[in-house]
Amino acid sequence: MRRILRDSADVRTPGETTASRRKWTRLSDEARTAVIERYKAGETSTALAEAYGVAKSTILGILRANSVVVRRRPLTSEQVSEAARLYNSGLSLSQVAERLKMNQETMRVAIMGSGVTIRPATGA
Repeated sequence: MRRILRDSADVRTPGETTASRRKWTRLSDEARTAVIERYKAGETSTALAEAYGVAKSTILGILRANSVVVRRRPLTSEQVSEAARLYNSGLSLSQVAERLKMNQETMRVAIMGSGVTIRPATGA
């Protein structure tokens, strides 16, 4: 039994890595400086993340580490109305957020603030 378990286990020697390991993108100091300048010039953190091939949280981390005030983009009343309409039509929070290309938690808080009652989670 031990031999079977040992032979079937994913055993690697020290220093050996798997081929599916995530590729991490490190931004150079020049790229970090450019991110800060572009953000201050008005580009969004989402656009910068796409441009540099990193996560939005990476961009926000760079900005905060350099004491740049991060802008908050509140949803417009039209966006909240559309989100509430879609949610009330039966779509899930995830589906509405995906369709409107917005953060699910931001959308959830906004539509709750507009008086919409959130349905219990289905776990689907």
